[in-house]
Formats: sequence, structure tokens, C-alpha cells
Amino acid sequence: MGDVIFVKKAGNFVFLILRAIFIPVLYVLYRFRFDRKSSKNIKRPCLILSNHQTVLDQFLVGVGFRFGINFVASESLFRHGVLSKIMESLGRPIPFAKGNSDMSAIRNMMSVIRSGGCVGMFPSGNRSFFGDECTIVPGIGKLAKKLRTDLVLVQIRGGFNTKPRWADSISRGKMDAHVSKVLTTDELAALDADEIEKIIRSEICFNEFDYNKNARIEYRSRRKAEYLESALFYCPSCSSMNSLASKGNVFFCGNCGAQAELNTLGSFEKSDQWKDLPDTIFAWGRLQLSYIKNFDFSGFTDHPVFGDDDVVLSKAERTFKETKLGKGRIELFADRLTVCGYSFHVTETTTAVHGVRKMTIYNKDGVFTVVAPKRINLVKYMICSYHVRNKLSGSEEEYYGY
Repeated sequence: MGDVIFVKKAGNFVFLILRAIFIPVLYVLYRFRFDRKSSKNIKRPCLILSNHQTVLDQFLVGVGFRFGINFVASESLFRHGVLSKIMESLGRPIPFAKGNSDMSAIRNMMSVIRSGGCVGMFPSGNRSFFGDECTIVPGIGKLAKKLRTDLVLVQIRGGFNTKPRWADSISRGKMDAHVSKVLTTDELAALDADEIEKIIRSEICFNEFDYNKNARIEYRSRRKAEYLESALFYCPSCSSMNSLASKGNVFFCGNCGAQAELNTLGSFEKSDQWKDLPDTIFAWGRLQLSYIKNFDFSGFTDHPVFGDDDVVLSKAERTFKETKLGKGRIELFADRLTVCGYSFHVTETTTAVHGVRKMTIYNKDGVFTVVAPKRINLVKYMICSYHVRNKLSGSEEEYYGY
């Protein structure tokens, strides 16, 4: 994975400047407020854990505290030359190999805490695709005990309906965040790792649609559904996995004509003809996963389950630029992914989607990235490759990359 990066404690001064800039900017753009009364008495060293809804969550959490925070960041963010160097010098993030265990990241977390710093982390390791919190990484309770510092739990609300992971536009509504719970070092010492993990889940595992049933916050945009096909790929009406599309607030199937419109509360408005479609993006995502779990991939050894054109494949190393290998087609088979003429056997491969248009492939030959045009769905390759991998290896693990 390249050279190890040794991370120093984040400085307070830089964060004070960034906070002064971002507090008004985040309110103007997103109507975002952090309840700073909830974080008033929190000091370093500590570990801050939060749910993960938007690409700006580091800033949403950071403005709520009076000190510098070393956020754990995907190692893909360290491959952007001068921009990455600026980010490293100002925020001092801790690089983490998404989709893999990473002992160097854990050592850096421990070093920051021992020097009196604060580590910020999103334990799902993933922004929400469908409005609920993604899978919490295994062992987060054990890590919290290992760091031997206060644990601060933060909940962000409204982010998914404001700027979904798959969207290019912002819906005008309201976002907020607050410290939901603090566990001191002594309290953590009295709990075992499973008990700590249960508390973490109860405080930060957040479902946007359940929340808005009561909050009734309206999110207004003329393009609320635009690019939703980057996350949802299964049509419940005709079972097609390659025909969903969007325009404005309307989400539809080009194969059978099924359609629904996203309303201001984030739910689907449907005609009587299509009343059996799911009510929310979250429910659609669950139905999609259920379909994949029951889909028979065994017959797709010579021809693909599905495929897409015009993707770019590159080879990457941590902290180094990516080297382009080619542009071409990506396809999923019963036992492998093929990308631009390269083959990746699913039992030897893990995948992770960054945003919605970039996917990282980890295997014995190194780290590869796939970048797709807008409207091409990379999520389906990640979900299906994990499912096929589990089936072929006999694993009962219920993890699909998110």
C-alpha cells in the first residue's frame, strides 16, 4: 500500500480559522446548525464518532468543537498531488484503506490520542446510500476501549435529504448536529467491547426517513431524483437491473414504464398504476438487496449479469497518483469482475465505492480504481460482488460494501 504516513496532532489555530469561515457558510448553503451547548464542556484528548450522511460531514462535526480534530479519511483522498499536501498540512487527517483492515491507521489514532489530540471518525466508513446509516465497522467497541480516552458520539440529521450521496444538486431544507452522548474513560473501562458497540449503534445509527416522519422538514428542489439510478438499479415492477433512470423529481424504469416522484418530504408519490413501488429510497434499497440475495448468479459464467461502457481503470498506490490502465467496459460474471480487459476474481477481491462514480478494487496485485460516467451505477457491482464472494467462499457474513 505504499509508505506509512505518520500523523501529528491537529493544531487548534487552523481549526479556529476554518470554523469561523464554515459556520456562516454552512448555514447559508445548507441551513446547518451545530448545537454547541451539547459540546461546550468537551476537551481533548477524545474520540469523536458520528453518523455519515454527506461529503461535508468532517466540517459539520468540526465546527461543533473548540479544538483541532484528526479525522480518519479514505486513502484515496491522498492521491491528489498538491491539494492532498495542503489538506495534510492543515487538517492532518489519518489515512485509512477503505475496504481493508489498516493497522497503520490504528497506530496513528493511538499516537494522536497519546499526544493529547482528538480523533474524529465515521465508524460506518461510508456515507449513506439510502438514508440509513451504513454498516458499523466490526470492532469499533474494541477500538474505543483500546484508545483509552473519552468517547463523544455525534448525530447529524437532515444531511441525506439535503444532499444525497448520488445527487449533484442541493435540496433546500434544514440540517443540524449535536452531541448525543459522552462516555468517559472510566465509564468505558467498566463496559465490555460489545456493550460499547451497542451504545454506539443506538446513538449514531440514524434513519433519515424515520426522523422526517415526525420532523416534517420540507426539502425543495427541481431535481430531487436526478442521478438516483447511481444508487438504485433494481426495478421492482419488471426485475430489470439496468433500466432505471431519472429526470427532475421523477424516477422511472425505461423497460416497463414504472415511475414515482420524490416529494418535498423525501418520499415517493405514486399513481394507482404503480402503487406497489416502495414508499422511500430506503425501502427501495432494502427491496433491491433482498432481490440480489435471492438471485441465481450461477448461470453467468460465459456471459455477464450486466455491464457498462466508458469506465476508466487505473492502478493506485497510497499517497501516489493513479496510473491509467485503460478505458472500456466493466462486467460482472458469476465468479469475477472484468474491467477494461483485466479480470478480478471475486473471492480474492474486495471493493469499495467512493461517492457513487468511483470504485476501488483491492486484491493481491494491488489497488485499482474504476471511474464511471454519470448515471452508470457502480453500487450494483459492489453489492453483487460481495454477495457472490460470500456464496463462493461459504461465508455467512451479511456485508455488501455498505
